[in-house]
Amino acid sequence: MNQQFSLFLSRVVASLLAMVLALSAMGAFLVWVARSVDNEDIRRQGEIAGYALREIRTNLAHNQESSTFWDEAVERTATSGNEEWIDGNLGTWMHSFFGFDEAYVLDGQERPIYAFAEEQVKPAAFFELRRDLLKPYLQALRSKLAAAETPPEGSQEQSIGVTDYVYIAGRPAVVSVKPILSDSGELEQPLSSIRVHVAVQYLDGSIIDRVGQAHVLEDLKFVPSDQQDPRHVSISLSSDGGDVVVAFQWLPFRPGQRLLASLSPVLALVGSVLLVGTLIISSASYRRKLDRLRNDAHIRYLASHDPLTGLLNRSAYERAADEMIEQFSNRQQPDPLAFLFMDLDRFKQVNDILGHQVGDAVLVEFARRTSEILPANAPIYRVGGDEFAALIPNRTRREIEQLCGRLVESLAEPMDIDGRRAFVGVSIGVSMAPYDGTDRAELNRKADVALYHAKTAGRRRFSIFGTQMDDAIQNRAALETELREALRTKAPLSVVYQPKFAGHGGHMLGVEALVRWQHPDRGAISPAQFIPIAEEAGLIADLGLWVLETACRDAIAWPVEHLAVNVSPVQLRAAGFAETVLGTLEKIGFPPDRLELEITETDFAGTEEVGMLNIRTLNAAGIAIAIDDFGTGSSTFERLRNIDFDRIKIDRSFVTSITESEGDAEIVKAMISMAHAKGLKTTAEGVETAEQREILRAFGCDELQGYLLGKPMPPQQLSAILSGAETITP
Repeated sequence: MNQQFSLFLSRVVASLLAMVLALSAMGAFLVWVARSVDNEDIRRQGEIAGYALREIRTNLAHNQESSTFWDEAVERTATSGNEEWIDGNLGTWMHSFFGFDEAYVLDGQERPIYAFAEEQVKPAAFFELRRDLLKPYLQALRSKLAAAETPPEGSQEQSIGVTDYVYIAGRPAVVSVKPILSDSGELEQPLSSIRVHVAVQYLDGSIIDRVGQAHVLEDLKFVPSDQQDPRHVSISLSSDGGDVVVAFQWLPFRPGQRLLASLSPVLALVGSVLLVGTLIISSASYRRKLDRLRNDAHIRYLASHDPLTGLLNRSAYERAADEMIEQFSNRQQPDPLAFLFMDLDRFKQVNDILGHQVGDAVLVEFARRTSEILPANAPIYRVGGDEFAALIPNRTRREIEQLCGRLVESLAEPMDIDGRRAFVGVSIGVSMAPYDGTDRAELNRKADVALYHAKTAGRRRFSIFGTQMDDAIQNRAALETELREALRTKAPLSVVYQPKFAGHGGHMLGVEALVRWQHPDRGAISPAQFIPIAEEAGLIADLGLWVLETACRDAIAWPVEHLAVNVSPVQLRAAGFAETVLGTLEKIGFPPDRLELEITETDFAGTEEVGMLNIRTLNAAGIAIAIDDFGTGSSTFERLRNIDFDRIKIDRSFVTSITESEGDAEIVKAMISMAHAKGLKTTAEGVETAEQREILRAFGCDELQGYLLGKPMPPQQLSAILSGAETITP
């Protein structure tokens, strides 16, 4: 009995021991597999983290060059009075667009002339807090400049520089020191005169959060070396000299460990679970491998694509451009290669008025429309917020013009997005190899110059680069500077007044205020030339307010029914414009019912919600609204029926032809009749002959204006006419 019990016990013990050994072996195997998977995944995470963190340093210097490798930056920083330009291109703009935390501009003797830190412009002397820390990097840059060093071969940078890791007030950061150099090479820059731009980006803020989110690195953050959490994985970046070490850590994703925890209950079961457990581990490892492959593919996709539109990004564009230029250069008789730069018109207003969600939808729709028009071998690239590019091989200049025309026409059609209509257009600049060069940077620059030319010419059009465009840009920049000075002193500016007479009776009903600029060197400059510059440079609000105040003060005592003042579309779309006008009238004491604001037909029809609110507020206060250049746009009385306006001004092109074209005469007659039927007054501008005057009177036009009746004149002359000291015969 005892022997049987002992045999039974030995078998049970043996079986238990065998099962324990089997379970232990299985457990040890599972633990080994889990640790192997975790170690491999952690190694991969470390590679991704190291690449992403080091790329911050590379991108800082590359982004910095967008404004430091530029002729205009050399000229602007070399002279005083350009603080606003420097802030807008080398300071605040770099903070807003690239996320730079600090920026400084130093002269040739390392004296600060501009400082930006803590999200605001600082006194230039603020740089002295950083001088000792940055001195070695400034000396290193000066040494490179003295040795005439060039960027390393294969580098994306176009100028030398010094970047490194530093600690600033205990915070880790990347510092990049770049010289401000001429991109054309046509400006002489003695070594002692070269300005320096310093950019700082901290590594303990939102930029690290974005890296962690983009690459699935949980709780990625900077940590001092003595505060590292052993549960986290860390990686260190060292400065070039090895004296600065910046450590980051993140909570690793441990797929094996998590899987093992979920399988623990199974290990307590009988040996049959071994097979099931093995299958589970194998399948889990396979799934993790697939996930890792998908993640790698997604990372590679994000590196070359824009996540919003799905288009190729700037990096892909630069690679493709370099490859195509290399292929282009290797052919003895290459076909033309066109560089297209495209920029959406009025996109900022869409974002501001309709919201960024609609703005994103506009970008997606633009990508769709453009992709349908461009050839299959010419993908579109998104290279900025609302900036796009394309490379089109094997097309003649004529074919490129046709393609650009189709693109402009396609974007002229409004976009219906979630029940709202977005009105945008596109301006296109084109350069072509080999005619404009065979260097990517030069072709990019010339396409950008052509784009600027298209925008200054009125937007919603395309321009192909011509050598005269460089001269035009320099002339435009000079005019902008001179206009700022003219607006500061007001001395070269004046307001003249053109009389407007009753269609019947011939007495003066009102005057139109017109701004004039008498340049001391250039002579009289046409408003058609300087008004667009004022709009683009952000000067139109000050200029328009000055014209309004001047005209109201001049006309307050004149015995005329109304004073007409032109309004820019930029003013009209500005929040608070109506309140500014009403405040000006109240300050001067000018009656609102004597003021008439003229808005061109095209700008009136394209006005968005803010502009409509301004018009309604002005109209409710008694200010009359006139539609200028009526008949030249795409509007009709029906399209404008939702806004209360008081007058239409028939464009001079119709008035000029009423004596020559019976059809145009009938159009003018119909305009006047329809306006009267809707209770609107009419004004005909550009009346230059007695025959035109008589025809317009016969049609019943309410008001006539033109050189036949009276040219624009200074206020003193008009006052003399109104007082009877001088005469004018309408």
